Amino acid sequence: MSLFRHLHDDAFLAFSRDHKHLYAACLLDLHERFFTGAPAFPTPQQVVHAIYDVMRANPALWSEGDDFGSLPEMISAGRRRIRKADVALASEKGDRALGLARQLYARLLAWGWLEEEEYGLRVTVDMAMGPLLVIQRLASLNKDLSQRFGGLIVQIRLNLEAVEKLRPEITDRKQREAALAVREARNQADQFTKSLRAILADLKRIRRTVMESKTVATRLEAFFEEFVDQLLLKDFESILTVNHPYRFRDAIVDLARRISYTPGTMQVLAEEYTASSMAADVEDGRMAAADDLLAIESIFEQIGEMFERIEAFRRQLEARVRNTIKYAERGGQGLVGRAGDLVRRLDALLRDGGHDKATVEWSIEPLRSPWSEHHQAPARQPRRPVEARELAGPPSDPIYELRKKLRLEYIARIAPRPEDVRRFLEDQVPPFATKEARFMEIDTVDDFLAFDCARRYALTGEVPTQIAAGFDLESCPDTPPHDSEWLRCANFVVKRSGALRNARAAHAE
Repeated sequence: MSLFRHLHDDAFLAFSRDHKHLYAACLLDLHERFFTGAPAFPTPQQVVHAIYDVMRANPALWSEGDDFGSLPEMISAGRRRIRKADVALASEKGDRALGLARQLYARLLAWGWLEEEEYGLRVTVDMAMGPLLVIQRLASLNKDLSQRFGGLIVQIRLNLEAVEKLRPEITDRKQREAALAVREARNQADQFTKSLRAILADLKRIRRTVMESKTVATRLEAFFEEFVDQLLLKDFESILTVNHPYRFRDAIVDLARRISYTPGTMQVLAEEYTASSMAADVEDGRMAAADDLLAIESIFEQIGEMFERIEAFRRQLEARVRNTIKYAERGGQGLVGRAGDLVRRLDALLRDGGHDKATVEWSIEPLRSPWSEHHQAPARQPRRPVEARELAGPPSDPIYELRKKLRLEYIARIAPRPEDVRRFLEDQVPPFATKEARFMEIDTVDDFLAFDCARRYALTGEVPTQIAAGFDLESCPDTPPHDSEWLRCANFVVKRSGALRNARAAHAE
């Protein structure tokens, strides 16, 4: 099949035998050691010794019949294979393991994962294109799977802003080459969509893992390890902070539309697409550029549904765990046990005959009809004939514009600027003084947001220049914490720095 034309027919036999985990560990180690980073061309002896090192470092990958115990250390350089100190202890076991390492190397050669090249009298080992791409993907799966958006959305917006400035009269090659950023922006948008799908798929996996847990303890452990620790603190932090895609979604959609409706910019895009061999002619380049812009616009217009699904899955998962905790508390020591004891005591009192008229007076809510003459469906009116008239312009939705304005105001408020944090610190810390965070007073939501930003600056040590010019923030975890109605956090110290004093003194002179 064309799907596997770059792979050997028996390539995946390495992952279907008894030692599949050992083959996977060997391939990952060889990829990391020889075929990643600076170009390296190892000899067969070096590859065999690398496989031997993997066997020595992972004794648990062997079956019972292949247990060699503690293997001696291998030296690739020189004629000695095993250290003299280890020869007397484990020479026989080392020879057996080395022979099996050669057997693993021969199988990797036969299955197409490795290939030998002859350069004169020297023989080197290399990895072909197909196996190299496969092992790169396997290596990425073996690492941290959490998605990182970082400045991806910001980079797309900056690329489109640079493209919007292009005009046919611009002749500078460096400026005109910015037109190629449209294709890169489309690829980045596709990557962003794949990242959202990865988060959604991970939520499904976590929900399945949580619900398949047999006991309450294992279910809670799976929830906190899989969801809170691995996904929530990494992926959700990257999409629910200042880099939230909603912050730049409208700007990116508007930029893509303006570029596609600007003939001069589209002419430059068509010429640059043709010059870079991305299109056959100018007309084809114009169509390709329009297709890229439409794809970017469509992606960012429809990401709302993806975020709604992610949020729905998150709420469902949290509700399931919350219900688990709720019903777990209704055991013998909880509500059910106490209610059962109360019912048994009441039955005993009734059996004694001392409470024949044990009734409770209560009132029944009167029944009301839900029907009304005003709730009937209106009668069907006669169909009006179609009338020819001029097409009206696109209607302006005031509710959408208001929501857009409120959303921008919310995003701007939830992520305070360094100037806002500086004003908060100026109100809290007197001139030429020092104040601890535990003594700071928080009165409003804006004060809380500014205080939280200052706390993160002190914790990470990454203080913006606008604040560092006037204040020094240091973390003090050993002192009593800040504890107020708003939050409880570790203490830190804020003091007026000497830079601001010197600047004021120079200004006074």
